[in-house]
Amino acid sequence: MKVTIAGASGFVGKNLIKCLSKDHLVRGLSRTKKQSAPNVEWVETDLFSFQSTDNALKETDIAVYLVHSMLPSSRLFQGDFENTDLLLADNFAKACIKNNVKQIIYLGGLEPERGHSKHLDSRKEVEEVLRLTDIPVTLLRAGMIVGDGGSSFEMLRNLVFNLPIMLLPKWSQNTTQSIYIDDLTAVIKKSLKHPDFKNKTIDVVNGEKITYQNLTKQTITYFNRKTKIVNIPTYSTSILKFGVKVLSQADYELVSPLIDSLTCEMPSPSVPKEIEDTIKYRTYKSMLETFSKEKTKKTITHKMPSKNNVRSIQRLKNPYKVPEEKISQLYFNWLPKYFVFLIKAETKENIVNFKFIGIKKPLLILERIKDNDQLKRVKFHIIGGLLTKRKDTGWLEFRLIAKGKYTLASVNEFVPSLPWYLYKYTQALFHLKVMNAFCKYLKSKDFN
Repeated sequence: MKVTIAGASGFVGKNLIKCLSKDHLVRGLSRTKKQSAPNVEWVETDLFSFQSTDNALKETDIAVYLVHSMLPSSRLFQGDFENTDLLLADNFAKACIKNNVKQIIYLGGLEPERGHSKHLDSRKEVEEVLRLTDIPVTLLRAGMIVGDGGSSFEMLRNLVFNLPIMLLPKWSQNTTQSIYIDDLTAVIKKSLKHPDFKNKTIDVVNGEKITYQNLTKQTITYFNRKTKIVNIPTYSTSILKFGVKVLSQADYELVSPLIDSLTCEMPSPSVPKEIEDTIKYRTYKSMLETFSKEKTKKTITHKMPSKNNVRSIQRLKNPYKVPEEKISQLYFNWLPKYFVFLIKAETKENIVNFKFIGIKKPLLILERIKDNDQLKRVKFHIIGGLLTKRKDTGWLEFRLIAKGKYTLASVNEFVPSLPWYLYKYTQALFHLKVMNAFCKYLKSKDFN
């Protein structure tokens, strides 16, 4: 049985490969090239590209989706990580359909009993996209994953080791659930083709009801720290975000949504019967006992792409579920009017030229490509023009997701010809303004 893991180079992915490769053929998907090993094949994959995702899922029996896109994948990213999550999940879901994948396993987050966060809301949207494939889906929901390298746990450990005083807001009294990494990978392994897990949503928990304040106190005690806890009468997360970013040298894009999710009150379910035999660590204290008490510096960061690439993803308000073809036509008709006829769009067969009146050379040249009808998108490659440095990488697309519930407009892998900082504070800001204006225009139209 071949198991393909998207997000294989992350914390959970690396541990899952160790767990599965003893008994299964495992294919890990990664943005960069990696050395394969016995029973483990690494495939360099761009999940933003449907073709790349499709090729990576060839001959896959079970697909495991561990991707959460809070960190930007380009030097300049315009948009919200929730929109990126939607786009990537849509590519993955439709590639699974095309390759006749027999089961999808997705690791998401617990559903709060009270409150909400962008991070957890985004995971629910991804669940919805995967469910609509009509492939048997196993949805595993977990709270804080405890292990060497887990982002939430490393944030807590860094704070405990580096702060003499910890200020805990009111939300630190909220309850949560934790799970040890070995137990989590055991649950995923058990989920493979197991009939009790198909089309099921399972809370992967250890059954211990614990507050964030108790998590902090136990961590301080175990690592023999003298950190003092001071409760403060506020729900603000700003102080904690600043502390984690500085002390962990972590990316703010990762820190912010994770910490915002702490303000949610999580459920306290007992261990589901399907995974009763796989949960070995029933308390947070027992998980801590697997760690060395020595101070180890852990940073949660990513390497910024060296090339000057740009990605811009906007969610369009499309209450009437206007088809992607119509949205594309509306955009090219609306754009010249928005610029008060300073710019015109000339269309000839599959080529669109954007021209500034009075300048002969096009600003951008787009070529529409023939696409898979199942993708529900209209895609244009950026093949030339004064504003682009590359003719072989960038593309513009309009896409409908989840049977038209979500609509995205995106520019991907665009490389500008302008000097970077000039581009960043001129053309980039102007593009974002244009896309936001088109979103308002589309929302205001009555298609009844």
